[in-house]
Amino acid sequence: MVTRKEKREQEKDKNYFFEFLKIQKHFFKDFTGKLKRVEDRRHQSYVTYDCDILLFMVILKNACSLESMRDMTDSFNKEECIKNLYDFLGIETLEELPHYDTINNFLSNLNPDELHHVRTYMVKELLKKRCFDSYRMNGKYWGIIIDGTGLFTFQEKHCEHCLKRVYKDKEGNVEKTVYMHHVLEAKLVVGDMVFSIDSEFIENESEDVPKQDCELNAFYRLSERLKATYKRLIGDSLYACENVFTRCDEYKWKYLLHFKEGRIKTVMNEFQELMKIQATSLSPDVLWVNGIAYNHRQVNVLENTVENEKESKEKKQFTFITNIKVMKKNAQHLANAGRSRWKVENEGFNTQKNIRYYIEHANSRDYNAMKNHYLLTQITDILMQLYENGSKVLKDIKKKIKTISSNLLEAIRSRFLTDEDIKKLDKPIQVRFIH
Repeated sequence: MVTRKEKREQEKDKNYFFEFLKIQKHFFKDFTGKLKRVEDRRHQSYVTYDCDILLFMVILKNACSLESMRDMTDSFNKEECIKNLYDFLGIETLEELPHYDTINNFLSNLNPDELHHVRTYMVKELLKKRCFDSYRMNGKYWGIIIDGTGLFTFQEKHCEHCLKRVYKDKEGNVEKTVYMHHVLEAKLVVGDMVFSIDSEFIENESEDVPKQDCELNAFYRLSERLKATYKRLIGDSLYACENVFTRCDEYKWKYLLHFKEGRIKTVMNEFQELMKIQATSLSPDVLWVNGIAYNHRQVNVLENTVENEKESKEKKQFTFITNIKVMKKNAQHLANAGRSRWKVENEGFNTQKNIRYYIEHANSRDYNAMKNHYLLTQITDILMQLYENGSKVLKDIKKKIKTISSNLLEAIRSRFLTDEDIKKLDKPIQVRFIH
């Protein structure tokens, strides 16, 4: 147990902004170069600030847990902050940071594909790192979670791409209509870290479409990009249905799907019948049946019963459907993978919504800028998870998420990066993660 005095000694003279930059440089040497080289659609004769400073400011806003763009402009308006950002990015000629209106104008014209490419660069760099190999499923597959969440809600129509939900009373009369923007996320799971690797916005092409967009349609679009970008996957999602099975077969993907009650009743009924006579058991809490026929394929069903965290006397049941053959040597691992990933994903969305990033706060009224703000949050989240789990000083001194962000903001605003610090950023460091 570290005492308060020992913590003070460990933190003495620590520049948390420098520590954050060390992690970013270690994993992504060309990160700021990628930001600088995004396609800039602005009229160049009016451009004062390059893309890297505009994008990096939003990333730092997110990392410092600043809720609004106005908060960012106010909080970063200090000489120390201006000098730190300009020194790190190698900017010499400007004396002020861009105003949030300038940044939002830039984001409203930026093609979101540019930020998709930056994130893909980051993920591929991570996959090259040997330190993550032990997190592969069965020693070779990377684990991917696919799940959707709501972002923004409006009482009036925001744009032609809005989804809408109509609420009616008992007589069928319309009480109110809510307009929404949702997103489907694909996230890479490495231990307790969950990195966004792709995002598909669930949106209507126009306001007069006969049928609204949905998570399942977004999954088909998302899966096409995932197949083109990443080769080996194992998915954990909510889409146990024929079209998803077909897509996974076509792409030669392994899947581990949460098998919700009411999904594919024929398979569930056969599983329950076969459990009585031929289920294989690792323990009373882990049982499975392989080779259940469904259409032209065979699937395997795994059931795991665990103590309910909220009700200690009750147990909760998790059922998964998979095309991975379940055996005694991998049954518990599959069960743990399915449960922990579901839990981590929900906690991940909660962190992004309520604890650090406030992704439900619309930083702009422009829909394209809203998308880019969301993608910059996912990029920030990769950096912050690596920082929190890889920085030695943060591992030695356990801190809450909010404290980590506030310490980072304080360092940016009150500590100068020295020329020696800038030189040290190019030197290799050792980063170890606890498995």
